[in-house]
Amino acid sequence: MIIRSIAAVSLIALSTLSNQASAATTEPRLSNAECEAPAYRNSWQDDELQGNVKLAVLVDAKGNVQDSKVISSSGHVALDKASLRASAACKFQPATNGAAPVWAQVQYKWVLN
Repeated sequence: MIIRSIAAVSLIALSTLSNQASAATTEPRLSNAECEAPAYRNSWQDDELQGNVKLAVLVDAKGNVQDSKVISSSGHVALDKASLRASAACKFQPATNGAAPVWAQVQYKWVLN
């Protein structure tokens, strides 16, 4: 019997993905985030869906995710979409060096054990 486990969420890069010149002159403003693990549907267990989804998320000065996009797919559209939905609820620490939005990366690991 396969027991499903909730996706592990990790922040894989908190440096900005925006302007290289400004990144070189200031410290990255993102240092922590809270992201909840998305639900794994029972129908996905039957199909044994697994994989890693790497997302780029645009974070505003208040620490809210304004946009997200898949930069590395799990190979399963359902897992990619669930990761995108979950990333919208991530909450980062507010900006410390200005109000310009910055990009960060979040990774969701979908595993069965």
